[in-house]
Formats: sequence, C-alpha cells, structure tokens
Amino acid sequence: MKKIVWAAAAAATLATPAFAADIPRRQPIADAVYAPGAPAGVWTGFSIGAHLGGAFASNFRNNAGYGLGSASGVFGGLQAGYDWQINRVVLGVAGDISYGSISRRFVAVGPAVDVRASENWHGSLRARLGYAVQDNLLLYATGGLALGQIQARELAPAVARQTRSLTGWTLGVGGEYMFTRNVSALVEYRYTDLGRSAFTALSGAPRIGMNSHTIRTGVNYRF
Repeated sequence: MKKIVWAAAAAATLATPAFAADIPRRQPIADAVYAPGAPAGVWTGFSIGAHLGGAFASNFRNNAGYGLGSASGVFGGLQAGYDWQINRVVLGVAGDISYGSISRRFVAVGPAVDVRASENWHGSLRARLGYAVQDNLLLYATGGLALGQIQARELAPAVARQTRSLTGWTLGVGGEYMFTRNVSALVEYRYTDLGRSAFTALSGAPRIGMNSHTIRTGVNYRF
C-alpha cells in the first residue's frame, strides 16, 4: 500500500511542471498613448457682424496731369459669410459693405484747378482660406472681387460733378478669435484696387480710380 501512495505522489510531482506550462501567462498591458482629436468643426456655419476701419496710404489715381495724392479716412459697415471646417483647415465665402469718409482734394493756381474725389462706399465678395492654430483661433488669407463708388467734384476750371461705380480686386490676411460658441472678433488687413473709369463730365474727361490699404476690426455672431 505504501508503495502505491509513493508512486502516486511521484507521478503528481512530475506532472506539475507540465501542467503549469499549459496555463497562459498574464501579458503586460502597454501604456495608453494620447492622441489629440481634431477640432469638432467649431468654425462651420453662417456668421453676420459689423466692422470699423481706417484707410491709409491710399490714392485716387488719375491721368489728368494733377495728383489727388494720398487719401485717408475711416469707414464702418456690415459683413456676412459662411465657413466650412475640415479638420483644422477652414474654407469660406464672405461679403461686406462699408461707408466712410475717404476723400482727397487737389487745388492749384495758374491755371486754376480745384477737384475733389471721395469714395462713397466700397464692398467685396471674397473667398477665405484659414487654419485653426487653436480651436478658437483662426488665421486666414482672403481675396476676390472688389466694388466701390467714387464721386468726383470739379470747381475749377469748370463746375461739374459725376459719380461712377468701379470694380476691381482685393487681397488680405487676418485673424479671428472665438470668445464663445457664438461670438468672435476679427482683425484684418486688405489691399484693394478698384481700377479706373472715365469721368466724362469733368474737364478733360480724366480717368480716376483708387487703390487703398485698409485695416479693420469687427465682431461676428456665428450661428
């Protein structure tokens, strides 16, 4: 009987390592790697707003032999647009219209010349390409069609007045910061060239146009 017990114990001892080898071992768990997600399209949607700005180093160009020279002034207006965000790239369309006090007068004697040019309004229809450097901070470039209305008034050598609507192009860069989901503010620089048009009511039928450098700031409500 003792021999049987000792034989069984020896067999169990020899079988233990083989049985243990069949038990699956617990594998170490790798540390989780953090991968930041893409912004959740916070810039996608319609927007409307208002802006204020100023023009500097601008010119009412003409070919009449007198220089209207550098023009400056302030303006204000409204803007609207739509943006579509793809990861951090933002594509959009925008339009604006502004009214202001940008004007320049040229006065000379011998012979007498007295001409004043002013921009009644200007506007644009533009594309916008931006990059969201942060979820709530967008840097962008913009460009497209520019429109405007220029009035020329002559007091010498004749008395005349004429208003013409002009078209041209505009390019610019800017930044927009979103304070809340619905409110954002922007700062933008733009260069605009409205080309030239003939003012046939004035002496010599001068071709008058305008190019301008502007800086504007504004607030948008985003839907």
